[in-house]
Amino acid sequence: MYDATVSVDVLVSAKVDAQASFARTVSASCAYVQESSRRPAVLGPGGVFDAKAAEICAVAEVAAALAVSTRTVTEWLFLTRTAHPAVAEAFDAGLLAYAAFRTVCRSLAGVPNATEALLQRVIAAASRCTPGAVAAAVDRILAEFDAEWHREARERATRERSATVRKLPRGQAELTIRGPADKVAAMWRNIAATAARGVTDPTSLPARLFDAAHALLTGAVSGTPARAVIVLDAATAAGLAGEPGHLVGWGPVPADVARRIAGDATWQAMITAAEVAEPRVGCSCPCPEHDPPTIPDPPAPPVPAAGREVRRTRRMSAGWTPIKGKLGSTKNLKLREQVDYLRTLPPSAVDRAVDNPDGHGGFALPPAGALTYRPSEAIAALVTALYPTCIHPGCAVSSEDCDLDHVVPFDHTDPERGGWTVTGNLAPLCRRHHGLKTRRQWHHRMLRDGIVHVRDSHGTDYFTAPGE
Repeated sequence: MYDATVSVDVLVSAKVDAQASFARTVSASCAYVQESSRRPAVLGPGGVFDAKAAEICAVAEVAAALAVSTRTVTEWLFLTRTAHPAVAEAFDAGLLAYAAFRTVCRSLAGVPNATEALLQRVIAAASRCTPGAVAAAVDRILAEFDAEWHREARERATRERSATVRKLPRGQAELTIRGPADKVAAMWRNIAATAARGVTDPTSLPARLFDAAHALLTGAVSGTPARAVIVLDAATAAGLAGEPGHLVGWGPVPADVARRIAGDATWQAMITAAEVAEPRVGCSCPCPEHDPPTIPDPPAPPVPAAGREVRRTRRMSAGWTPIKGKLGSTKNLKLREQVDYLRTLPPSAVDRAVDNPDGHGGFALPPAGALTYRPSEAIAALVTALYPTCIHPGCAVSSEDCDLDHVVPFDHTDPERGGWTVTGNLAPLCRRHHGLKTRRQWHHRMLRDGIVHVRDSHGTDYFTAPGE
């Protein structure tokens, strides 16, 4: 029967209890294997006790009893033996789902001088993510913690490549390809581009993607160049800064890796309209020095250059790309600090941090295209680059596959009065989460520096910053 008294808090508590229960199953299984491995029940040649053989036997017993594979039990053993104590405690307490626990353990392997603060930050991030988003979230944190180690670890990982096949019921099979993200991204874009040629085909998109992959791999389609899109700010591209690049559809990559990937690329610069404003006085963003934060008078709205918000240069051929420059990221770190601080504020203080509540992106006059519902190609490209995925908390759907939603709704009857089609009022939402906002079950607002504030129907606040 449906219990009308069930709340979101009850659901969260049930989830934590379920995860803690599974953690107890893992712990008990590992304890059984370890205890069995000490018993001289399995003798090797000459009647000598063989601890390894005893462990293999115990693993098989657990796998059979729980109806899981021996590989799964072996993985449990490895993770419980190598996990950082803080991560193991979070898993045992039910704060981390098993998939998140596994990803966190693998991501932290080999990290030098991992501090308690780093571990707690990783645990907090992983607990808020869907399983598919944990790896990227932890990668961003590790890149900020030790950029040089992270770069070297990524270079080592590029040597890890594999292609595996798994048989499925009813004559089906699954092909899995694993390798460097830029190479997989290029493969996927080729597949998607080939599938798009048959848009009149009545078959489903997944079926067309499979047919395209089959045609490419078997040689039925040839001559299609590999293509991936990498986004870099100008200073990083010139080797003068170290902001991460963004591999469109996949996520962040370190600055030097992004420059290397883009070394033989075709370039196109995107220029945003310069702001013409009075100098700001006092604190212009939430920070620990102000509690509650000081909210300054709004600056004078920016004036669009040449009537356009976003301009693009002509496409430039590939050329020399510097590979030096700082590896660290200051912009992402500041955004992360802002988001962390926003999470500590009461709803009333968060409400005061809304930037341009009219949805005009700070413009006094609408730039070209602002009063048209569908964004221009240039604005769509910029918004997609700013937000790699759907901005709904924990959603990992690529922004390329999302709708570009007006945070303040567009008014079709009076476009000048409603939210405008400008970068400061657009954010990607997958179709499912777009529906939540359209039905007003969840509420979205744009804060400073492109941080999107999302509030659910129970008043719980979430924040998504550009680059997350």
